[in-house]
Order: sequence, then structure tokens, then C-alpha cells
Amino acid sequence: MKVFAVDTTRKIAKIYIFDSEKDSFIVKMDKNLKHSEGLFLYIEKILFDAKLTLSDIDVFACITGPGSFTGIRIGAATIKAFNKVCDKKTIAVTNFEVLSKFIKNGYVLLESTMSSCYYAEVKGGEILSTGVVEKSKINELVDKKQVVILEEEQETIGLEYNNIVVVNTVTEKLREVIFDKINNDEFSTIEPYYLQLSQAERNLKND
Repeated sequence: MKVFAVDTTRKIAKIYIFDSEKDSFIVKMDKNLKHSEGLFLYIEKILFDAKLTLSDIDVFACITGPGSFTGIRIGAATIKAFNKVCDKKTIAVTNFEVLSKFIKNGYVLLESTMSSCYYAEVKGGEILSTGVVEKSKINELVDKKQVVILEEEQETIGLEYNNIVVVNTVTEKLREVIFDKINNDEFSTIEPYYLQLSQAERNLKND
């Protein structure tokens, strides 16, 4: 079973190939490249490294959000296009589903804007609620519970808090979520997962 997955929701886009019987392949795009400019170059690279073609893939997966509005659309459109050509099953995964694997109880934080974060409340290993919180109100929200953040967002979130789990790689947890969905026959269409309006839409609303 071979799975091809893309994550274009964050600043650094990542592409994965998982094999149920072999090691994982992963490439990270140059952070200075726009997703729209470099994604297909890096897709060619990972397929070359894995000695595969798209027709060898059994399942296409996509991180559908939350995150960059443009990035989410690019990733979703790419996987939809590949699936239309190859006619394989697809799996949608959220960042919250992956990062919640790092804690039993607490909160997952992902940067949204310069002043806000997306959050997911996790209880008993399950996602209880999601939303958007101003950075100035994070401490009030999490109330001394454990918090999970990405290493790449540690500085920009700028959280002054003691009980933090900093995650530098999600590869194995993403693999776990994807194969759990495959084993449970949880295939789905690829639809963007947004938690708030885009900046352009917010500007229009404020006008």
C-alpha cells in the first residue's frame, strides 16, 4: 500500500510518500519558494527518490487545514487533479488530527495571523472543540493545560508558557493517522478545512 500526501497549509510545504511495508519518504520545499512555484518540482523529486510514478500510488492524501488559505487550495487542487487522472481513493486529514496525537489532554495551537492562532481542545485523546483565539488570550484559554505547537512556529507564536510540547516533525504521526483511516475505510473527498474568513474576506466585511 503506497500513499502520496501533501501538506501546503503551513509556511514550509511538505510532500510525503508512505509505504505500508517500507520507510517513509519526505521532501520539504525551500521556505523562500511559493507553494505555487515549487510544488510540482518537489513532487517530481520525491517520486524520483522513491522510484515511483503517480500510477504506482494506491491512496492520495491531503492536509486540508487549518492554515494558509492559498496553500490549502493549492494542496487540495493538486490531490484532486491527481485523483481525477489516476482514479484512486483519497483521504483528508487535518493538522489537528495529527498534532492531537502528541497529547492526551490539552490544546493544539497553530498560527493563523500575526495576532491570532487556530486552536483545538483535546480531551482523552479526542478533539473536543476548535476555533480561533487572539494571542493575547491564549493563556486564559489554555488555563495551565499542556499545549502543542510546531517548532517552526515557536518564535512567531511567541507563547510565554511553561507546559509546552514543541513538535519538530509530524511524519510518523501523520503516517499513523493516514493508515488508521485506511484500516477503518475512512476515505473521503478533499475539501478545504477553514476556521475563519480569509484576510481579503475579513477586509471586505470590515468595509
